[in-house]
Amino acid sequence: MAICLFLIVAPYGVIAETFSPTTILAKMADANRTLDYSGIFTYEHGGILRTIKVFHSVRDGQEFERLFLLSGPKKEVTRQSGERRCERLGDLMLKSSVAAAASVPKDHLEKLYHVQPKAKDRIAGRETLIVHVIPKDSYRYGYILGIDQETGLLLQSMLIGDNNRVLERFQFADVEIGKSIDEASLDSSEPEVHRVSSKVSTCLNNVESSAAQSNWQQSWLPPGFGLAGYLKSGDSGRETLIYTDGLAIFSVFIDSSETVDIPKMQAQRGATVAYLTKAKISQQDFLISVVGEIPVETARAVAHAVIPVQHNYQ
Repeated sequence: MAICLFLIVAPYGVIAETFSPTTILAKMADANRTLDYSGIFTYEHGGILRTIKVFHSVRDGQEFERLFLLSGPKKEVTRQSGERRCERLGDLMLKSSVAAAASVPKDHLEKLYHVQPKAKDRIAGRETLIVHVIPKDSYRYGYILGIDQETGLLLQSMLIGDNNRVLERFQFADVEIGKSIDEASLDSSEPEVHRVSSKVSTCLNNVESSAAQSNWQQSWLPPGFGLAGYLKSGDSGRETLIYTDGLAIFSVFIDSSETVDIPKMQAQRGATVAYLTKAKISQQDFLISVVGEIPVETARAVAHAVIPVQHNYQ
């Protein structure tokens, strides 16, 4: 299904007249982290449409969230964030990489994207500002965002690929904002249902010092992308470097191919691409994987730009 990035439905609303485009995104990012809300949204990815119920609450500076599928397999996700200074990297079901907009300089996104308030609409019965986020180069995708005019909460997100094709779509069908969420709504009511619980957060202030221990670095990155996270597995030796430009996000995984026997390949499902290649460093084979919501050409270039840090890996 194609959608025109320049569709104008009606003159945009008060929020657009009051704030700059980047400030609108920052307000949206803050609302998604700080508001109590509950609702039902649809999420379409890779040709699969799911309906999901969400409860989100903020208590003493921590986020508590529960999501469970209303269609398809029974599955729940429960999550508790760390301190407010630590930014979570996003969720596989409720895509929120746009929340990173609050953590970057105000002019950063405008160097990479055209941010254009375009129209007013109604989503989940609420007055909504439609904002188009159009990339200035071919290294990243674009977005169409529906932002609640009263609170700034993200009510709709469409990720736009080549030829204005919608690669991924999230949209609330019903939402209640500002009402306190009780404990029972945040706890699983069906213990036998498959659940994924997470209290993991990445402290952006500590990323650079942690990554300094890495054996790997990038000889090239798409303009505007910077290091947002670093993980190292003590058992397997796998290293993971996570990069973002404030909206888009991708991860680079480096494994010893002695333990991972996977051929070179590339695959794409919806907006998510996975590109795998192998490299020989100091007579040892390594598997390099790039996974994220970026064009496959970008993922390929990033994978082939992974190089060893000479003082760490001889």
